[in-house]
Amino acid sequence: MKALKLFGFFAAFAAVISCGGPTYTTDSYVAEESGLNIQKITDESKNAVIGNTFSNAPANFANSSIAGYKKGGMYWGTAKVLSLSDDGQELGYLTVSNRQRNVMVRKATAAGNSVQRTFRDVYDFNLGPDGNIYFTDFVGNGKWQIHSVNAKAGSVMRQLTSNNNDENPVLAKNGRSLFFTRHDNSGVSIWCIDLVDGTMTSCAKGYNVCPIGDGSSEFLCTRNSEEGVSQIWMVNYITGIETLILADKERGFSAPAISPDGKWIAVQGSSKSSKGKIKNLDLFAVRIDGTQFIQLTYHPAIDCNPVWGADGKSLYFISSRGSKDRSFNVWKMRFNL
Repeated sequence: MKALKLFGFFAAFAAVISCGGPTYTTDSYVAEESGLNIQKITDESKNAVIGNTFSNAPANFANSSIAGYKKGGMYWGTAKVLSLSDDGQELGYLTVSNRQRNVMVRKATAAGNSVQRTFRDVYDFNLGPDGNIYFTDFVGNGKWQIHSVNAKAGSVMRQLTSNNNDENPVLAKNGRSLFFTRHDNSGVSIWCIDLVDGTMTSCAKGYNVCPIGDGSSEFLCTRNSEEGVSQIWMVNYITGIETLILADKERGFSAPAISPDGKWIAVQGSSKSSKGKIKNLDLFAVRIDGTQFIQLTYHPAIDCNPVWGADGKSLYFISSRGSKDRSFNVWKMRFNL
């Protein structure tokens, strides 16, 4: 049996589900988003794009990697399904073909074709600064493990973890620290593999890791609280200092992404649209010190997986906006702050 079937809470990520009633709009943006210069990058008629969707409540929210806002009854997937190359020139996303999920890579502009770069069954991935794709592979028997493959030169894979359930790989800018999320009996925690000497370290509780700077000591991550909300934390895994950056009793957040200048964090979070009050996911930003929190998108569609452009003046994201059947596409918007 496929791992996707064995782990029912992952199945939601491959399907676009309804997030509201008949007030859903097929417009590409709403009035509150004026000035964002929102552009559609992909075309669903050529390749289906996978985004994060709503999920069932996990059995143990605080120890899961399903994000949420328990009071509002909102839970969603947190797979990293969008990534930008270190130079900002290439964009990677996930698509479904022959009942498998795989990575497509294309130029990060509105023109150009996509090329399939993995031929496995991929849950999530990251385009590493070293030119490799790091991805979570469903390997059967209910296991998922971390592999890598060169983004341009072929299909020879390198297996990086085994005999555990690992996901969300992200290679730090130092080119040797590969962070990932591990599931075990105690819940979810962030680990690091040194790709040079093979050392493996347990770093902290959490998931959705985002290295800060070169990744040698600090990262952002998501944690689920006992009170039932997902929060954004900063962790120095060398000193052990942990700082709560973003939390709200009435909202959950996940998928932190730090701007190239290190000043801003973009996240996805639970929301209600200004039109129709539809439960959805929107994009938000906050300064690295937790101040100046702002909402960026207001569309009743799902907006998720924010990724910064290389110049820090734009954000790429996945959204089901602008589509009659609520198909996901990759979009781009201006970041003016």
